[in-house]
Amino acid sequence: MDPRKPESRDPLTRWLDAERGMDDAAAEAALLELFESLPPLAPSAGFADRVLRQVAQPAMPGRQNWLGWLFRSPGFRLVLASGLVAACVALLWLPQALMALARMVSVGDVLELGTASLVDFGRWMGIATRVGEWFLTVLGALAVSLASPAALKVTVGCLATSGISFVVLRELMTRDRSLRYVDSIR
Repeated sequence: MDPRKPESRDPLTRWLDAERGMDDAAAEAALLELFESLPPLAPSAGFADRVLRQVAQPAMPGRQNWLGWLFRSPGFRLVLASGLVAACVALLWLPQALMALARMVSVGDVLELGTASLVDFGRWMGIATRVGEWFLTVLGALAVSLASPAALKVTVGCLATSGISFVVLRELMTRDRSLRYVDSIR
């Protein structure tokens, strides 16, 4: 230690001074005294009870906590109350609205809509059946070609030829595209 400086009783200051002065023994002793002066780490009262209560909760506490938070928020309560008031007021006009709709739509209109819907559904099912039959035919042909080694070689050869042709044609179409091939407008 520096004889000009007074001896500090604070362990933190003594430790920092010892570290600056490169005095390892004094630094270790001051650090040990600093750690001994810290309060012991111990859980607070009721810690074990809180942990056991948290563990005993149901498997999905996130959803319950989220819903609890939502129903405790004043904004959500205001929106919910406003919606209930609006629904109650709308119930006053519901009979008149239903009567007006009943005068606008007849039973024949409802039957016509139902019949047209069934006919359209049947048409869509027919189209889906034809497309599905086509897919089954293609898959059956692929299954036959994959079962025979000779047909598999032909299939792979055809796929390779078409892939190479596609790449070559794409390259020819996109190569040397520039404005020099465009006639200028004068």
